[in-house]
Amino acid sequence: MIARSLLFAVVAALGLAAARAQTAPGPDDIVVTGSKEGDRKAAEAYVASIAVRSETQLARFHQPACPLVIGIPRPYSTMVEKRIAEDAAAAGAEVAKKVRCDANLIVVIAKDGAALVKDIRTHYPGWLAGLSPGDIDALSISGPARSWSVTSLRNEDGQRMRNSPESAGSDALAGKPVLRVMTASILRQPTRQDMEASFVMIDKAPTIGLTLRQLADYAAMRGLARTRPPAGDGAALSTILTVLDPASTARARELTNADTAYLRALYRGNGTAAAVIEKNEIARRIAEGK
Repeated sequence: MIARSLLFAVVAALGLAAARAQTAPGPDDIVVTGSKEGDRKAAEAYVASIAVRSETQLARFHQPACPLVIGIPRPYSTMVEKRIAEDAAAAGAEVAKKVRCDANLIVVIAKDGAALVKDIRTHYPGWLAGLSPGDIDALSISGPARSWSVTSLRNEDGQRMRNSPESAGSDALAGKPVLRVMTASILRQPTRQDMEASFVMIDKAPTIGLTLRQLADYAAMRGLARTRPPAGDGAALSTILTVLDPASTARARELTNADTAYLRALYRGNGTAAAVIEKNEIARRIAEGK
C-alpha cells in the first residue's frame, strides 16, 4: 500500500469573531459597497491563481479521505489529522470512519522537503507515479512546501480502465487497456480524475510560529484539492495558501471564506466537468458566498 510504504520510508528519511452591532448610516456618512461584477472578477482571479488541473479536469477524492501526519510529535499530529478530517467533512468529502484507516492524504513535516523528494525519486519512484519529469523537478526545488497527487482516470460511474479480453480475436483492442464510458455530452465529459493518494510535504522551519489550525488548514487546502499558493503579489482574495509566505503581510488564521467556498464547490461536483467549466462554476459560488 503506497501510504504504508511512505510512512516507514519517510520516518527513516526524516531522522527523526464576535458579531459587531451595526447602525444605519447617517446622511453625512459615505458608504462603500462592492459590486457583484467586482466580486465575480475577484473570485475568478482567485480560482485561476490556485487551481491545478489533472489533464483537462479538476481532481478530488471520491473515496473516504484518511489523513496521516508525519514529522511532529504524536499528540500534535493527531490534532492536525482531526482538523483536516473536519475540513474534509465540511467540504462535503467523505471521511474514513475507522480509527485505523489506510492513509491516503499524507502530510509530512520535513527537515528538508526538497532533499526528501530527491530521495523518493531515486529509491521510491512509484510514489511519484503519473508525474512528468518536469513536475518532479519542480517538487525538488527548495521552497516552504510542495504537494502532489496520484490520480486515476475513471469513467463517469467510477470504473477503472481494464484490459480488453484476449478473446476479442482480431479486434485491435484485444488485450489493451479500455475505459468504457456511458454518456456523451458537450458540457460533461464521460471521464473523471480520482485522487487515489495526496501528499503534502512542508519544510519544518517555515511552520515555526504557526498554530496547529493554520498548519492543518493549509494541508487540507492542498491535499483535498490540487491547488498551489498564488504567485506574484498574492491572490485576489485572502487564502490560507499564503500562510507559509514570509512576505505575506496578513496571514490567515484558518481557511478563509474563499477557501471554504472553493472546497465546498469542488466537492459539490461529481468531477465529470471540464476544468474550465468547473472553475467558472466554483468562482460563481465563491462570489455568491455559497
